[in-house]
Amino acid sequence: MNNNKRAPLPGFLAGLEPLSRRSFLRSSVLASAAVTSGCASMFGRRNAPEALQYHSLNQDEARVITRLTEVMLPTASYGLPSSTEVVPTVKNVDAMSQRMPQQTRELLGLGIWVFNNRPMVSFKFSQFTSLSDDKALDYVNAMQEGSFFERGLMTTLKALVALNYWRDERTWPGLEYHGPVTEVWGVRRLGNAPLPRA
Repeated sequence: MNNNKRAPLPGFLAGLEPLSRRSFLRSSVLASAAVTSGCASMFGRRNAPEALQYHSLNQDEARVITRLTEVMLPTASYGLPSSTEVVPTVKNVDAMSQRMPQQTRELLGLGIWVFNNRPMVSFKFSQFTSLSDDKALDYVNAMQEGSFFERGLMTTLKALVALNYWRDERTWPGLEYHGPVTEVWGVRRLGNAPLPRA
């Protein structure tokens, strides 16, 4: 006896029966990317880099990363070095994005554009860079708990900012990190020496 028999889908959903959960998720992500790409083209995501200050990030992207850095890392509250004035977090992000493959770099630019313009739906037509500190933090938290696409985008941007702040030696005392043990303990570097065998 077959217990997996289901009622047929309504006419407008006919043809979706063979679609598995994985293929449905893949299709959803691709559809979201296609719609986002179309919106970016329609509303004019700027690609021209600002040559005076950054090598890879354009002016709009740098503004978004700067604002996200301020919201994510309220360093003054914890006595840590400023994430915008002391530690060059945005310039570190710029240097990292400069070394990315072209396709990855384009996807990052698209993700930053989406992140900045997405609040226009729920925050009275304001971009992320225009939100107050409280609303910007609410937006970041909402993205972290949002759809699969929103969570993935937020995780990527947070990792990008956090990594490029904490990699600076001036932030290490705040973590009680004193640098690589090879330097602290004076361990001699062996280069690419083979591992010992038992």
